[in-house]
Amino acid sequence: MSKRTDSKAMEALFDVFADTLRAMIAEGKSVIDKETGEVVKLTPDAASLNVVRQFLKDNGQTVLPGTNKAVNDLASQLPFDGSEYEEEGYVN
Repeated sequence: MSKRTDSKAMEALFDVFADTLRAMIAEGKSVIDKETGEVVKLTPDAASLNVVRQFLKDNGQTVLPGTNKAVNDLASQLPFDGSEYEEEGYVN
């Protein structure tokens, strides 16, 4: 006997997960300060950002180079310019 997944429940779960990731990036990651016991917001760590990256990739969300100002600004801050890929023949 197969049990079908409730598509509305899955959509709701997807939306909650996406909203949680968005909030973590926009507002910071909530953690408890061990000394004070207070909840503080921190910049998301690499593992958390990787979850966001994988979520976007798994859902087909991509940006073509040069088409998004936020991505362009981020890329301009990198400590390399990509020319090393041209030298290796990775870029046409």
